[in-house]
Amino acid sequence: MLANHVPSPSQADVLICLDNQQVASRIGSVLTEQGLSVAAISATGIQEWFEPNGCKLVVTHTAMIGDVRTRLNLPIVNLEAFIFDRPEHVAEGAARQFDGEAFIKRVFSVMSGTQKRVAG
Repeated sequence: MLANHVPSPSQADVLICLDNQQVASRIGSVLTEQGLSVAAISATGIQEWFEPNGCKLVVTHTAMIGDVRTRLNLPIVNLEAFIFDRPEHVAEGAARQFDGEAFIKRVFSVMSGTQKRVAG
């Protein structure tokens, strides 16, 4: 569980909102290795969570983006944008690959404000 990384979600740099705790833990580890503080909540937990102080962005998946946007006024990084099929494994159910380098680059880009979502 990621609770050991930070004392409170309101003090984290990044909020991870995923129901799969194994994936949330892996993503949390990747981000903490980069010097970021991380908190994780489940998708259902977001309904009970209040706007964080100091939290710079939310990492979630496609199905949760609408709920996160409705509940929190924070930039979102869609984890699924960095998961892709390996070209050499075209069979259904084949292992997929996570582009960690591009994910970290996007997280820091969004946090620094160089990549902003246009409202519209």
